[in-house]
Amino acid sequence: MKKFLVFSLIVLVALSSCKQSDPPENFKVLVWSDEFDGTEIDESKWEVQLGTGSSVGLYLWGNNEAQFYRKENITVENGLLRIRSQRQTFQGMDYTSARIRSLNKGDFKFGRIEARIKMDNVPGLWHAFWMLPSNASQPWPISGEIDIMEYVGNVPNKILHYIHFANTAGFHQFKGVEIPFTTANSEFHVYAVEWDQTEIVWYIDDTITQRIKRDDPDVGPTWPFDAKFHLLLNTAVGGNLGGNINVQAMTTPRYMEVDYVRVYQ
Repeated sequence: MKKFLVFSLIVLVALSSCKQSDPPENFKVLVWSDEFDGTEIDESKWEVQLGTGSSVGLYLWGNNEAQFYRKENITVENGLLRIRSQRQTFQGMDYTSARIRSLNKGDFKFGRIEARIKMDNVPGLWHAFWMLPSNASQPWPISGEIDIMEYVGNVPNKILHYIHFANTAGFHQFKGVEIPFTTANSEFHVYAVEWDQTEIVWYIDDTITQRIKRDDPDVGPTWPFDAKFHLLLNTAVGGNLGGNINVQAMTTPRYMEVDYVRVYQ
């Protein structure tokens, strides 16, 4: 336990001192990006997903979420993408928010994927920067999922890094870490993965926070991360991971703010 506490303190000190980083030597070519310099979402790069998930066969987005996703909850201004979540009755749901994805507009096999983000931490919010396969031949979770960053308002002092996959019997498995972290809501940080044919490495700013290798005995036999994946940014409200919602606090709009998204190969 003492070793874990010391490690946590080292991680926190290191992360708090990090600024925006240059791409690493092995991923120098910028192949796709959005700097959010305009006045509206760039629909040549992003699809705005709407509703409760019913249109894609995932009612309540498969996680018992409480929000209705609307385009109106997205703004682009002053160099930032802002996803707004709030208590607002719409189409039978009690909350609204927004979700975007790069499917068929930004699909990647391997590289460094990063975004610079700041997020409010009201209980019930569930912010995510993540990836799903673009042309999956198998259903989820067999096809895989890479969660670059998740930040949950009910666990405000941690950043979550996970992968989802299936075992040889086809049953859902997940593997990851929850990193002690205290400034996700007050400062912008760069959340990234470096992903190749042998491993996935997670970063917060310049610090490696997790490494999962293809030869990991828990993952290797069914490793699904050799295909093209696309990017997603969203804030859910409630749900299986979001948990109990602070209803009063959600009457005030809350935000996920994104400075940029970049992909290097």
